[in-house]
Amino acid sequence: MSNRRFCRRHGLLLTSTLAVLGLPPATARAQAFHLERLRTEYASNPIGIDEPAPRLSWMLHADRRGTMQSAYEIRVARSAADLGGRSLWSSGKVASGESVNRAYGGPALEPRTRYHWQVRSWDDRGRASDWSTPAYWETGMMGGAQWK
Repeated sequence: MSNRRFCRRHGLLLTSTLAVLGLPPATARAQAFHLERLRTEYASNPIGIDEPAPRLSWMLHADRRGTMQSAYEIRVARSAADLGGRSLWSSGKVASGESVNRAYGGPALEPRTRYHWQVRSWDDRGRASDWSTPAYWETGMMGGAQWK
């Protein structure tokens, strides 16, 4: 049996086996990527942020070597449940490879309030990731006027 025939035969067998098990083909799995290590002002889920426009950062994790971010979208809400529909702010799709220190651009933040956020990204082939696991930050007093 020639190498070509062997590969075709066993490649088909592997693809068929994956389909029976309900798994995507190996080529689809190899293209997966997601976002992780969400940070606000360089910290994971910080409390007491006094920055009016906190800087948000994340890391792209991809199975395919050389995968790069081509765009991102950030959304912020008062609760994790509101991220899907009643977001306080969304950046919209921003064409950028940057994933470090992206400034919050929504309505003024209130003192002593928790804000939840998540991000999704598009890779260099135009495919979107799922939304990241939500993270949060909590504002502090937001200036001297709040002190009594």
